[in-house]
Amino acid sequence: MKLVLTMLLVGGLVACSSPPPVSYYQLSAPPPVLNPDQRQMPQYSLHLQPVMVANYLNGAGLVMQRSEVELVIASRHLWADALDQQMYRLLAEQLQARMPALQLSPVSIAADIRLQLTVDRFHAQDDGMAVITGFYTLISGDKRASHSFSYRQPLTADGYPAMVSALSKGWQQLVDDLIAQLSQQHL
Repeated sequence: MKLVLTMLLVGGLVACSSPPPVSYYQLSAPPPVLNPDQRQMPQYSLHLQPVMVANYLNGAGLVMQRSEVELVIASRHLWADALDQQMYRLLAEQLQARMPALQLSPVSIAADIRLQLTVDRFHAQDDGMAVITGFYTLISGDKRASHSFSYRQPLTADGYPAMVSALSKGWQQLVDDLIAQLSQQHL
């Protein structure tokens, strides 16, 4: 009897000591919809420079702001792909689908317009809000226009999946605003 009880106790301790699984997340976006009537030959080129993110966002862990001065980086809730690469990919997909007059150019010298995007904050706060801040610069010839952005998106539930969903919605707001700004450049 003691042996069975000891084995159950040891088995319970071993089960409790195993680390929780690692979860991976990616930003989501609605699929870009292109009206077939909008298809046309590209008239302008855009060099989309790599998205720059603050150093604390360079790691794989999702970030939670616990207080005004404390940021916690998760060790078991990770981005499936580098955050800056996810942001770049989603932005490029939306630009190509929603702005048919625009062609993304891999070379900045040949581009009519350059877009530099920097993200300073991309995390959730303990007040239940996801926060995205930063700035972008549009450069066309000798013209340069810089714009800052700040988005707050409420989390609909507790947990990392809700956090990533709120960050995705905030990111989509930024993409929509960028496309509107580029459209004002007569593209």
